[in-house]
Amino acid sequence: MSPRVSIGLPVYNGANFLERSIDSILKQDFEDLELIVADNASTDATEAICRSYLERDSRIRYFRNESNVGAAGNYNKTFQLAQGSYFKWAAHDDECHQSMIGKCVRYLDSAPLNVAMVYPLGELIDEEGVTLESPLDRIASSDPRPYRRLSRVLWSLNMCDPVFGLIRADCLRRTQLIGPFFGADYVLLGELAMLGQIHEIPDVCFRLRAHQKRSMKANATRKARAAWYTTDGTRRQLPLPNWDRMILEMARSALRAEIPTYSRLTCCLAAVSTHYWRRFRNFGGRIKTRLLNRTARS
Repeated sequence: MSPRVSIGLPVYNGANFLERSIDSILKQDFEDLELIVADNASTDATEAICRSYLERDSRIRYFRNESNVGAAGNYNKTFQLAQGSYFKWAAHDDECHQSMIGKCVRYLDSAPLNVAMVYPLGELIDEEGVTLESPLDRIASSDPRPYRRLSRVLWSLNMCDPVFGLIRADCLRRTQLIGPFFGADYVLLGELAMLGQIHEIPDVCFRLRAHQKRSMKANATRKARAAWYTTDGTRRQLPLPNWDRMILEMARSALRAEIPTYSRLTCCLAAVSTHYWRRFRNFGGRIKTRLLNRTARS
């Protein structure tokens, strides 16, 4: 019998925090789950750690790529192997509170089918697990209009922690999954918002870890991030700044979404206008801060 929940854990050289992440999943108070670990040809102790867990818990399924397929391909592989009706991604350096999966399952079980996903509040932690910030992104919207839900996502995302919430697998199959470009997780959440409502559990149950080797910090340049998402990224990526490429992909997703034509057009306009209005507001805020600092010094 297939498990209710599939958890996909893509990893590359994640030995530093992998055990903490796996333990937090296996110790959930909801046990009807499978953990799919996709090892992207790691060269550290990742494989040995995973194989040691295989001997302890039959809910783990371990797959190792012969060569590095890029983060996007590895993330998507975990979903393609999933058997559950609900799906969640997990990162090797993050942690889940013991009740997270159970709370999300109970919420989706009682929610109407037009709720695409649910996520708990998140907190930012350091390498030792000390809380740095809480809560993080809040993107929930039950507005019946897809473009309003999309605008909510684009206006509110910063750390993108809700992407590690619980998603209806049938809904996720209607998306492009994780694309081979910077901001693909933002685009995915935008696609889910266009397809259905996103709800929030007002409890802090997810822990996002900040550290120097975290993917976006370790890959600071456009070229490095392109290569991280896909091994042939430097050839396939358009020569656009990261955020402009992301919003282009969001507009493309809006135009191909499985929603009425009018909704596709309004979502496309919402994607572009919300993004650039947010950038304009942030630019204005930076100018204001500089002026205030200069005045204070004079």
